[in-house]
Amino acid sequence: MSARVKHFSREEIFALDPSHVADALSVALGVVSGGAALAPIRSHIDLGGGAGTFLISGVLTELDLLSVKVISVRPSNPARGLERLQGALTVFESSSGVPLATLDARAATEVRTAACSAVSFRLMARRDASVLTIFGAGPQASAHLRALAAERQFDEVRIVGRHRAAAEKLAGLHPRARAVDAAQALRGARAVVTATNSAAPLFSSDSVEPGTHLMLVGSGSAAASEIEPALLARAAAIRVDHRPTCLQESGEIVAALREGLIEAWDVLELGDVVLGRAPGRTDEDDITVYKAVGNGTQDAALAALLLGVRAPR
Repeated sequence: MSARVKHFSREEIFALDPSHVADALSVALGVVSGGAALAPIRSHIDLGGGAGTFLISGVLTELDLLSVKVISVRPSNPARGLERLQGALTVFESSSGVPLATLDARAATEVRTAACSAVSFRLMARRDASVLTIFGAGPQASAHLRALAAERQFDEVRIVGRHRAAAEKLAGLHPRARAVDAAQALRGARAVVTATNSAAPLFSSDSVEPGTHLMLVGSGSAAASEIEPALLARAAAIRVDHRPTCLQESGEIVAALREGLIEAWDVLELGDVVLGRAPGRTDEDDITVYKAVGNGTQDAALAALLLGVRAPR
């Protein structure tokens, strides 16, 4: 590889200011929706039993950056003392193909995914949303707690985990957080994150109160859904990070479309909200939903921040 190649560790990625990352990802989301980027649908090798490998790439044309990431999901890894997710991420100068940097793939995915959710929170959540509930106690849940806490000083944070000890450990990272049971999680919550590996809905549609903003980031296949499809029918706004991918690979959206609960035109990109072409929230009682599956332009935007690359004026 070229001598110019830099490596950014997990520690360096998490040292970035979460608000600055959200600012950068907001721009990238708008660029994608505006058509000034290449964001192909990811390719997937299904190995069965929940195991698979994804190739995720994207180009931010103005920044001259190409990102290529391989992420492998291996549910059996924890039993072997390994992380469930494994991967590699390389960023290239798009015009020349010269490699510029490698990034810790897990850290990059956690940080940029949470940053996009933070953008959705800025644009779609109620301004008085003071109670945050997070379903999940793993790396994505932790990254979301960090990113959203940078956006709002919450009065209360509730963590729902499959394992109570993990939920309590995550709750220890925030002064107003506590581990709760699912039955207590949604009452009064106006910001809800689902960051789990669950293939089945985590709660009933009826348990979500008016005025709630949901950020769905856990399930990443057409066969898995963290919420009931009926909840999307209640939503006044459904916004996604990348419409072509989510229409094919978001289990929540695929199920709601299949059951005739929503139409494809109900699903718009968060980048359209960034650009002012679509509303985020229009009423305090609206239920709003942001769904993320991820694409390579988000990795490229994070790399640009680390490399200090800016668009030419």
